[in-house]
Amino acid sequence: MAAALVFAVMAMFTLSVVLRALVGGHVAGDMELSEYAMLLITALTAPWLLRLGRHVRLDVVLVSLQPRLAWVCELLCDAIGCAVSLLMVAYGWRVLVASYSSGTRIVKEFTIPEWWTLWPLPLMFAFVAVEFLFRLRRVALGPRQARTEGGQL
Repeated sequence: MAAALVFAVMAMFTLSVVLRALVGGHVAGDMELSEYAMLLITALTAPWLLRLGRHVRLDVVLVSLQPRLAWVCELLCDAIGCAVSLLMVAYGWRVLVASYSSGTRIVKEFTIPEWWTLWPLPLMFAFVAVEFLFRLRRVALGPRQARTEGGQL
């Protein structure tokens, strides 16, 4: 779905450029639609990228530690990541419900309910929290060293 959104945004901007060149117009709301698409693309890909180990990761400290200590750091980081993700689920849900209840609207080129832009966030963080639990299990049952993912270490 994220790849389809990337393609749709690319096609929309291509059409906008062609329209500008030919008739001086553009696709109405193209910038705004791309903003919303970027949010959805992030929400759809974050758990998957975490699963593949393709997220942002700095191994500078881990490579200098003893393997067992690096393993403990991996466990600790995954536990913290899960806890923070669960906090973001709770906070995101509260903000989503508050926005829905209050009827807050975003007024730009389009006028839409604010909660339409907020619903992906608690869902994304719930999936990220679940992935952190899977990661915790894999690290706990795996070799007592830093994991090698995404081509690091």
